[in-house]
Amino acid sequence: MMRLLFLGRAAALALLLSVSLCPGARAADRVRLAVLPFLSQAPIFIALEEGHFAREGIEIDRVSLQSSYLAIPGLMAGELDAAIPQASAGLFNAIARGGAARYVAPGVVLGAGGCSYAAFYGRGATLAAMADGSARQLSVAADALAFEGFLVDLMRAWPGAGRLSFLHREMPVQAQQAALASGALDLAFTSEPWLTRFDDARLGRVFAGAEELLPEAQYTGLMLSRRLLEERPDLGQRFTRAFAAAVRQYNEGKTARNLDIVARGTRLPADQLLRACWPFIPADGVVRTEGLMRFQAWLHAKRAIDRILPASDLVAAPRP
Repeated sequence: MMRLLFLGRAAALALLLSVSLCPGARAADRVRLAVLPFLSQAPIFIALEEGHFAREGIEIDRVSLQSSYLAIPGLMAGELDAAIPQASAGLFNAIARGGAARYVAPGVVLGAGGCSYAAFYGRGATLAAMADGSARQLSVAADALAFEGFLVDLMRAWPGAGRLSFLHREMPVQAQQAALASGALDLAFTSEPWLTRFDDARLGRVFAGAEELLPEAQYTGLMLSRRLLEERPDLGQRFTRAFAAAVRQYNEGKTARNLDIVARGTRLPADQLLRACWPFIPADGVVRTEGLMRFQAWLHAKRAIDRILPASDLVAAPRP
């Protein structure tokens, strides 16, 4: 009996070893991915929850961050493999100075959704109503050298708004609600879910949606590091394919399943997400460079970036 038991265990061990050493059995490839609790990251939450990465043989090492700007140094240096950062002077300068990460797919694109995902919010009239040639100064919570600063200058160029002036004030979004309520602030640039929260508090209305000022512009985008573009292009292709599958599911809209996944990923109440404007994330995989080029030109004029990069320096695909 003992001999039979021993032979049984030996056979089981041999079978286990044969499976683990089988040429077809391969360990999952690991990818270091920045994960942020924002609505703009919804396809990432979906890809993780629905197993899109796993089906491509990818295991994700999550790197939790509170700002997409924090992902840029890691991406450029190869300490991160993938992230969805917002366009910024820091991103363009990092590429100009030798950073190897590039856009491979669009993230949030302004417009085409019928609502404002990112906007200037205020207690008064809309930009269209104020563009009557009258001279007014408005205090606005917006970083003067960030994307919202660019949008402020586009508001100045709005037909009839040439006599509007804007006093920039930087403050965290948590402080903007109180400042709007007290009248200490005329406008705040923010994105969802804060626009819905401001509406819930009856603070005012959207003054100008970002999609009105720069329609079809890319606001965020999926970027891959050199490792996924050049060293392991097969892995980069599989990662991008998994992301695309998640974007297709995201574009099914506020289904019960998508709501559940996004609520857990963002830690936001489902009822708030139901009322919020979900950003437009195209499923075609085409990086929109026109808005990025206009933003760069503005930053260069402000001396915030070293040089204007051609679109070919911003976009790449995993090497065939």
